[in-house]
Amino acid sequence: MSIAEKSFDPRAACPLDGVRVVDMSRLVSGNMVSLQLADFGAEVINVEDPKKGDPLRAWQTNGLSVHWKIYSRNKKSLALNVRAARGRELLLDLASTTQVLIENFARGRPRRWVSAPWSTFPTPRWGNCRCAT
Repeated sequence: MSIAEKSFDPRAACPLDGVRVVDMSRLVSGNMVSLQLADFGAEVINVEDPKKGDPLRAWQTNGLSVHWKIYSRNKKSLALNVRAARGRELLLDLASTTQVLIENFARGRPRRWVSAPWSTFPTPRWGNCRCAT
């Protein structure tokens, strides 16, 4: 049987099944990283500003945000105000079940929002991907 004749099995395990990723990045660089992880089966949770969402949503052509539709596929979105105490608390709870954080904030910004540095988030399998834009 040739490769073309094989059928797709949607129940087949993906390489990153069981990996949870929190994506706090904005625009293209971080979204591209999390898109690749999501395409390989990771559960990607895109944390967005509750008032504005990800700025990539605003990149529209003829009223349609094509970039957002492409870069957000296979991801979940969560509107979370990390500037507020309750938002930071929810972020830390989410981090306790997460293996990877993706962000592209200006240096020091996450430390202003969260009382502990990223490296001390409550999970032993924590990885941090910083995407420069």
